[in-house]
Amino acid sequence: ASAPLAAQVATSANERFDRLDVNHDGGLSKYEMDAEIFIGVLDTDGDHQIGPSELAPLLGTNVTPERALDRVRVADRNADDKLNADEIDRAAGMRFKWMDANGDGNIDRQELSDRFGVPMVGGK
Repeated sequence: ASAPLAAQVATSANERFDRLDVNHDGGLSKYEMDAEIFIGVLDTDGDHQIGPSELAPLLGTNVTPERALDRVRVADRNADDKLNADEIDRAAGMRFKWMDANGDGNIDRQELSDRFGVPMVGGK
């Protein structure tokens, strides 16, 4: 059995970096931030999509259901209030580019730390 969701979701930038850097090269590449991994960790109801309640643990302990829904809707292109693999890949690609401040194709520990928990849009 897998660990409970709360144990799987990293709550600090360093912890998230360590969990995502699966090849331990000190940088996060796009394949280490893949939609299948994201869905595998967060999809608690087995529908291969991520809804607001499943995304909420990534957003912190004080997140409201409304805020989680807002974050889903930013990337939800088919307006079903869930994120499928294509929507996650698209959003992850945009976020990856935004986080890769030096444009070297990898996200280093400092880049992740600087953007950890910061929404790309909306300022919430």
